[in-house]
Amino acid sequence: MAIMMAGVAIHTVDSLWHAAGSLELRFRLAPGHAQGQYSGVFGMGMGLCYTVAPSLLGLLCVTWGTPGWLVMGGVFVAAGLAMPCVPQWAGSSREIADTD
Repeated sequence: MAIMMAGVAIHTVDSLWHAAGSLELRFRLAPGHAQGQYSGVFGMGMGLCYTVAPSLLGLLCVTWGTPGWLVMGGVFVAAGLAMPCVPQWAGSSREIADTD
């Protein structure tokens, strides 16, 4: 029971961080006149995930077995390492909207 409660707590905190980060990327980096367009393109990412993920996971993890899992792990690690650089690049390449 303690492991399940710890898992729920970790998942909840992660969901809150994800929501805060995605809102920051979606609205703060977008110019004021184009926030709707930025939000729409950002939202298409989830639709793309729902479309591509089942086939990709089926191909890599089920068909390839252990090497497929290692490839997926490598993709996640690479994406995680690249993600802090993306907002820095975006913020330095354009003026960030001041919401204060």
